[in-house]
Amino acid sequence: MRRQILWSALAVAALTLAAGLVAGAAIQRQLVKESEAELLRQAEATANLVQGALRDALSASAGEDRVPLARTLEIARSIGGHDYVEATIVDRATPRQGNLDLPDTPLLDSLGEDPPLNRITETEVAGEPVLAYIRAIPFRQRGEATLLVAIGRSEPLLATNILARPLLFSLGIGAILAIILANWVAGFLSRRLQRLEATSRTIASGDFSVRAPTAGADDVARLGAAFNDMAEQLEESRRRERDFLMSVGHDLRTPLTTLRGYAEALDSGQIEEADLPRVAGVLQRQTDRLSRLIEDLTLLARLEAREFTLRPEPVELAAHLREIAEGQRVRSEQLHVQLVDQIDEVGTVTIDPDRVSQIMGNLLTNALRYTPEGGKVRIGLTGTAVGVTLTVADTGPGIDPEDLPRVFERLYVAQRYRPVRPEGSGLGLTIVKELTAALGGEVDVGSALGEGTTVTVRLPRTPVTAR
Repeated sequence: MRRQILWSALAVAALTLAAGLVAGAAIQRQLVKESEAELLRQAEATANLVQGALRDALSASAGEDRVPLARTLEIARSIGGHDYVEATIVDRATPRQGNLDLPDTPLLDSLGEDPPLNRITETEVAGEPVLAYIRAIPFRQRGEATLLVAIGRSEPLLATNILARPLLFSLGIGAILAIILANWVAGFLSRRLQRLEATSRTIASGDFSVRAPTAGADDVARLGAAFNDMAEQLEESRRRERDFLMSVGHDLRTPLTTLRGYAEALDSGQIEEADLPRVAGVLQRQTDRLSRLIEDLTLLARLEAREFTLRPEPVELAAHLREIAEGQRVRSEQLHVQLVDQIDEVGTVTIDPDRVSQIMGNLLTNALRYTPEGGKVRIGLTGTAVGVTLTVADTGPGIDPEDLPRVFERLYVAQRYRPVRPEGSGLGLTIVKELTAALGGEVDVGSALGEGTTVTVRLPRTPVTAR
């Protein structure tokens, strides 16, 4: 992680430096253009000044006081901050002496006989580079003639390092600071993530009591909090798994102990012939209980591993539920529990009938276990355009509201509430939840202490993909 952050910081610094250099070059080009425009403006003003002085010099009478033209050029040079301000007559028929008083013109001389006009030109005067601008001024006071006015500057319009050096320096300092900061952040995050990694490895080794540090309010702290939540859930899951195995071991041990005891008694001849029917009945009940527990464990394992298939087909669901209810009616009569069906006609539903039978069978068996003699178990079915609702309600002792969120945990209800009849594996509600989810539905439980419990299963009319 540290290497990635450092490389990212270097990439950002390099991109920032490149972008800064491009922006600096653009700014410098703009400043050069503005400097050229200013130089042209000054050259225009100087040319106008010299033109006025020349006009005055040519029109002055002998002995009249006037400012010499050379002085005018010097004033223009000083005001404009130029190194050269020169003027000359192109028409050689007009002499330079007399009242014109023109000084030497080294800048114009360096440009030759046909100097470029009205643009900035690079030249050399006495081996020194100079930027020059020449303006041609026609006048007719003394015949046809042209006055050339030139201004020159030995320094460049804009020093090339006026922006480059400060910009490079600033960007370099920024890049160094960015790398230092990135290194510090990478180290800080790396140390915290290393502690989180150590915690995860400790949990992977089987110690679920450790927790990750959660100091701070950043993403790593939130990650640590989420990790701790996961660790708590794993610890709780491990505890439930352990309790489940202990409970299953106890439930397996009880029928096995009974079977072993009677088998030893039969083998030793301790059971009278008159007691054989009774013993056979006990052995059958314990064998059924053991078989039911093993079947439920196997089914639950397959459901949780998603190693089962669905075979949807068109089913007259109302008739199917009446058939399931009739299969439980004999047992309910033996237990003196009234079984009432309130099944509406919902038409044909495309669903797996075997899975529906498992769901309703577990719910009815569970309801009969907790409903005392004289009580009532009601099975209901209603439908809508998009789904059907199956209900199984009993008049048993009910479930505490605090326990309702956990009723679908394995063996939770069986451990918390003593059934009226001990038969069953205690896995029925867990299996119902897994099967309902596989069919694309949902299940919930409503209950009140002393009034009974209602389990509601909602299933879609459209089939789900077989798994």
